[in-house]
Amino acid sequence: MKKKNIFAVSSMLALAVMGGGMLSSCTGDFEDLNTNKTQVDPDILPFSAQCAEPMNYCYPPHQNMFQFWTNLTIDLYGGYFQTPHGNFTNCDMGENRGHSGGMYENYYLHIFNNTRRNIASLDKQNLEGLAGTMRIVQAVGTMQATDAYGPLAYSSIINAESESSYRFDSQQKLYEYMLDDLDKAIAGLQKMDNVEKTSLATYDTWGGGDPAVWVQIANTMKLRIALRLSKRESEMAADSYDLKAIATAAAANTLAVSGKDIVVKDQSNELKRMFDWQDCGMNANLVTLMVGMNDPRLPLYMTKNADDITNEKGVTTPKGSVYCGIRYASGMAQKGSDGSYGYKMSQWVGAYNTPLPIFKAAEAYFLLAEAKLRWGIGSESVKSLYEKGIRLSIKNELAYKGSFAGIENISDADIDAYINGTTGQADYVDPGNSANNCKAVNHLGVKWDDAASKEDQLARIQTQKYIALFPLSNEGWAEQRRTGYPKFFVALVNKSNGAVNTEEGVRRVIYSSNAYDTNAEGIKGGLELLDKENTSKNGISGDKGGTHVWWDNANKGNF
Repeated sequence: MKKKNIFAVSSMLALAVMGGGMLSSCTGDFEDLNTNKTQVDPDILPFSAQCAEPMNYCYPPHQNMFQFWTNLTIDLYGGYFQTPHGNFTNCDMGENRGHSGGMYENYYLHIFNNTRRNIASLDKQNLEGLAGTMRIVQAVGTMQATDAYGPLAYSSIINAESESSYRFDSQQKLYEYMLDDLDKAIAGLQKMDNVEKTSLATYDTWGGGDPAVWVQIANTMKLRIALRLSKRESEMAADSYDLKAIATAAAANTLAVSGKDIVVKDQSNELKRMFDWQDCGMNANLVTLMVGMNDPRLPLYMTKNADDITNEKGVTTPKGSVYCGIRYASGMAQKGSDGSYGYKMSQWVGAYNTPLPIFKAAEAYFLLAEAKLRWGIGSESVKSLYEKGIRLSIKNELAYKGSFAGIENISDADIDAYINGTTGQADYVDPGNSANNCKAVNHLGVKWDDAASKEDQLARIQTQKYIALFPLSNEGWAEQRRTGYPKFFVALVNKSNGAVNTEEGVRRVIYSSNAYDTNAEGIKGGLELLDKENTSKNGISGDKGGTHVWWDNANKGNF
């Protein structure tokens, strides 16, 4: 009975958070669409549905949840997308608690509440392989959420410590829990029998019913985690977690082996709706990188400008003539005003039936390249791994997006030309307002240079990883914060009232007002942990966008 109560309380926590502060967006029916009025006991749902939901919500297929999950926060901070008008304060570094809760609610309601319950049930039945898939999904969701916010309620919920409030864990502990779960998952998957495999096939939207793919996902996650914590190596070692050893064990069997992108089909891709609502545009950081480097993926990612754009000098950029993005925090005019031209710029290429990306296999190659550069792991050269990552990204992106872009082929010669390219980022030219123009901040080309410094080599790896990860803003933003690459254009407008340093940019998402309302005691303890782990050099602390999460260690360089 107690476990039922815990589920009910934590479900209501998530539902309550979703109910209030988010209604300030253009989607006023959010509460009605997302509240379960019947309070159906999840235990009576089909097993496949119980497992599929957390997997599918690692890239939410619901319009309102998607908008608040990343589009009004992480998508902007990560440099892939930008709001084409000034209706939302987050697009100018302002902090809006009503728009900051999407990742938090999605994690607790759709991912964690399902995975933890499924894991407990499957463990009791000794179905360790099936439990392993849920452990992996839980780790993916937890990593998304903690990388956004920092400390989270986790072990206190699993251990049923309370029925009214939930103690937060530090980010270090959350990462240790993830590593432990991934090890358990791999062990369970490796001894999966045919009965379990039959059950797996009923819900597996990620691996196609193949436990070997799940092991590759888990190892890719372990490698990702080891590198994410590269500036906290000594602290992890003190808790008996050897990051180099973890990376070495994982490196032999990642998604690089299969080359398989993990995408969810037959769900609504709500990124399309964000553009249809004219609430999303392409970000200048990404566009200028790809334009300057002559990236063959450009037409797979975005269109050229959707309409004529005339600037303040009367100069018109004709429709369909240039790839152009919006500079982050450039003070765009309100939606519908004469100065709101952002929706006329480049648009995302895709449709409502475009598969939802969860993992890009190319990421594994870039992780392996950094692991080789940093720790000397493996026999293959950094150059070879780096170039394989680029090739796989282009080929997989073509297979994934080609039909939506009307592109059937990218030749090996075109890929070779890109890999050997020496031009860096293009200068930014705003076709609507020349006051936003600025010089490029990334000058390295694509071509590998064995004689370059480790720092420059890392910059090349991270820049290409960043491009390949699109549109996964969670990972793109996290890696940009960790390494500083690619460099982003400095914001022109900062409406944070000192909560975010203009030069540094946003470092985390703030907890929503409803998160405070539903778990005030937990939040209080979480903020104490956040401040303890914070390394900001700008006098910023507490629940602010400029506070650093634990792995974002400002006291250490990349090497």
